[in-house]
Amino acid sequence: MESPRSLRHRLRLLALAILSLLYRSFPWRLVSLVALWDFVLHLAFLLRGLRPVTLDLGHACVHLWVPAKTARGRPRKPALVLVHGFGGNSRWQWESQIGPLSRSFDLYIPDLVFFGSSRSASRDRSLGYQASCIAEAMQRLGVARYSVVGISYGGFVAFRLAEGPAARAVERVAILTAGICLTPEQLRDFAAKEERDVCELLLPQNAEDLMNLLRRSKYRHPKWIPAFLLQDFVEVGNPTAASFIGISTPTK
Repeated sequence: MESPRSLRHRLRLLALAILSLLYRSFPWRLVSLVALWDFVLHLAFLLRGLRPVTLDLGHACVHLWVPAKTARGRPRKPALVLVHGFGGNSRWQWESQIGPLSRSFDLYIPDLVFFGSSRSASRDRSLGYQASCIAEAMQRLGVARYSVVGISYGGFVAFRLAEGPAARAVERVAILTAGICLTPEQLRDFAAKEERDVCELLLPQNAEDLMNLLRRSKYRHPKWIPAFLLQDFVEVGNPTAASFIGISTPTK
């Protein structure tokens, strides 16, 4: 007998197949499903008691989600900063975690500079610069002490944040799926094993490249996603990430 998990997986594939057929039959393609889902995530963050703010640091504009004003007399919860991975943004990376975590913490969820809605004209692409922008943003918000969770590339940023500009402010650090202990030689060996430029792998420019990245980066990756949905994400999902290395993102 087929397991419930396998049945749910088959139903999801069937739903995607039907969605793909409907989308192909719609000649104008006026609706971006990725943009629509991004709007849904925006509403979800608002419903969880978060609000978006953009801080002008002079050298950069940092966009982040912060706690909405709490009721008078209500004690503040411990502050927790969530740092997303490479190519993502605050909403797409943490939508499944904000519900449980918001019950115990005041959440601060930034878009890293050059990703999401955070911008900078600086040519500095270092982890230290990312960490200093978060530290300065938290200082502007008046948050003196906080813990940090970083995933993947965000784990490297979290480590730099704790050891550098915010060493006295950071209480605890949790790093998820980030090889911060790898030596430069090991990182070069990993890059050498790729048959293409690592930048092209991390910043896909078409549906096929994005599917390849999903297969490489997810433990349980989807076996099939409609090409139009993948291309929609490439074009709409996070075009500013390409500015991290100066790639021009394709447009419709």
